[in-house]
Amino acid sequence: MVHRALFGSVERFFGVLIEHYAGAFPLWLAPVQVGLVPISSEKHLAYAEQVKAKLEAAGLRVELDARNEKMNAKIRDLGLQKVPFILVLGDKEAASNSVSVRTRGKGDEGSVPLEEFIARAKKLVSEHAMGL
Repeated sequence: MVHRALFGSVERFFGVLIEHYAGAFPLWLAPVQVGLVPISSEKHLAYAEQVKAKLEAAGLRVELDARNEKMNAKIRDLGLQKVPFILVLGDKEAASNSVSVRTRGKGDEGSVPLEEFIARAKKLVSEHAMGL
């Protein structure tokens, strides 16, 4: 029997990494970096899809929660998935081309222009990805 430690060591590495971060990966390593929560799935879905397209074009991994659930339930579910950023989108945000940012561990940070958020997220990813 030939033993290949290569695969076993990679699996152990990921196990240690997951245990170290307790599943709450930093932005640059998280499988879903940004979660989008439209306040109303009917009224705000079009704006949410525009925001998703812009975030994906910027190289971010995005998940849009378009379920017909209450906003707080969507936020709670994304929080349980330990998504680093949750963006809440409503009438005010659509009118001003902005997003309401919730950061894991810090909570609600208020509304910021979409382009400003994209620049912030890209900067966080590039700073830490270079250290790999």
